Amino acid sequence: MQGVFEQALEHVLRFEGGYVNDPHDPGGETIHGISRRHHPEAWARGKPTKEEAAAIYFRDYWKRCRCSELPAAAAVQVFDAAINQGAKDAIRFLQMASGATPDSIIGPMTIKAANLCDPERLARAFAVERGYDYALLDHLDDRYGRGWMRRLFACYDLAKSLV
Repeated sequence: MQGVFEQALEHVLRFEGGYVNDPHDPGGETIHGISRRHHPEAWARGKPTKEEAAAIYFRDYWKRCRCSELPAAAAVQVFDAAINQGAKDAIRFLQMASGATPDSIIGPMTIKAANLCDPERLARAFAVERGYDYALLDHLDDRYGRGWMRRLFACYDLAKSLV
């Protein structure tokens, strides 16, 4: 049986895909979702492998957002949102959904608030916060909007399966 990180990573890789160099994407050139612009060290010897991408995702997103300390359903949502929208936004979504003070800092009060919530309610509230953030984006258009919404709903489905 896969652990929560492995399930979350599988979800992310399904949406981040292989090699992409879309001139309209602010992320720029990526492979497995690892951007050359944001992770030049990973590209120093060529395109990062899936294993290298997994190590970066674990270090820079899973650990940074303290996902191992969260309920499984919240952990997968925070992880995916951190990759897609940034760690600070993902943490803020968690705080808004759990009733913690929204300061975009993952600390003991946020962890406690998330763990005290009903996991199903927290998963739904997180998805609402994330979707609302998408709706506020100026650049959410036909090019990426539907894909991001598919990703959000797929992540919510994964979260619900872990409740």
